[in-house]
Amino acid sequence: MIQTADDIDCRDSLWSRTFIWVKAAATLYVIGILVCHFALPHAWTWGIAAFFLIAMLFTYPLAAFHSGAHLNLEVRVSLGLAALGILGFFLTPWLIIAGIFGHGVWDLMKHRGHGTPFFGWYVSGCVVVDWCYAAALTFFLLTGPI
Repeated sequence: MIQTADDIDCRDSLWSRTFIWVKAAATLYVIGILVCHFALPHAWTWGIAAFFLIAMLFTYPLAAFHSGAHLNLEVRVSLGLAALGILGFFLTPWLIIAGIFGHGVWDLMKHRGHGTPFFGWYVSGCVVVDWCYAAALTFFLLTGPI
């Protein structure tokens, strides 16, 4: 059976077997952030961060497209955050950090019912990942490489 955005249950447990591909993709995304930052040179930090910021912005608009609800809102939020990432790459890393932190704020708003409904475990986990990632990048920006 193919699962669609209409099948999304916001109360779905992380440990259930439904939408296992979403769980695998989210896990690989977080592992990808860690591997890229540890394996690649520090000079690439902001390019990596901008890439992962833009990559994280596809999930909710795709869910909105498939559900047919809130597409305009999800696209506008994603485009605004993507603009921060792109501008941040060329102007100042603070904009990349703001974009990642802002995505966490949007996740928190989704958890409170705004935008396209999505898995509760996903948006809660995404808030934590986004804000920890923004905090780590802030630390790196303020202190430099360790």
